[in-house]
Amino acid sequence: MKILAINGSPKGKKSTTYLMVEEFLKGAKEEKATIEHILLSEVKIHHCIGCFTCWTKTPGICVFDDDMKKILKKEKDCDILIFATPLYVDNITGILKNYMDRSIPLESPFIEKDSGGEAIHILKRKNPKLVVISNSGLPEQSQFIVLKTLFKRIARNMSTEVIAEIYQDEGPLLTSADIKLEKIIKHYKLLLQKAGKEVVKNLSISKKTQKELEKPLIPYDSYIKTANIYWKKLLHTKSK
Repeated sequence: MKILAINGSPKGKKSTTYLMVEEFLKGAKEEKATIEHILLSEVKIHHCIGCFTCWTKTPGICVFDDDMKKILKKEKDCDILIFATPLYVDNITGILKNYMDRSIPLESPFIEKDSGGEAIHILKRKNPKLVVISNSGLPEQSQFIVLKTLFKRIARNMSTEVIAEIYQDEGPLLTSADIKLEKIIKHYKLLLQKAGKEVVKNLSISKKTQKELEKPLIPYDSYIKTANIYWKKLLHTKSK
């Protein structure tokens, strides 16, 4: 099984998103999956200009000769595609949106009806199963409502399904150096590894593991208090 992770965090390897994906992939690798983790912050991808050259003059080939070409080849060959992103204004990051926009060479301009009777572009590739990994600087799972809806639609557009969603509120805690959080972070990392194993073995995350993944790392009120103290200190230091 081949797993390709597309990481849309602008912070790259310093991000909570990177930590989450790496732990998930660690578990997947233990189940003999072939893995690759691509950081969009480290590649060159021009934004789509809507010229449709990839549908007309050079079918399947974009007018921009950048890193997207080699990444799309990998995407066409994977069994599971991970979309990873921190939550930016209730949504995915700009660089991940650029990636998605530039994926249209994998589609056809021709339109058909899906199983629900809704119009959809015809795909020109096999359809990898989707996994979504995200985190937010705010507490509460409700922060990810937009992402859940978005990736449900993306799966429909790709004629596939989302087989796992991992959304971590209180995301900044996972990269904290606070000694008091060491056990909490270690436990969550093990849960991510377990989720990676389960996805490879069962193409899903068990209800038990999902429930554990969605538990607050610390009480929400405590998180809000801690976050506000952090920002007050930071702003006070900046103003000196």
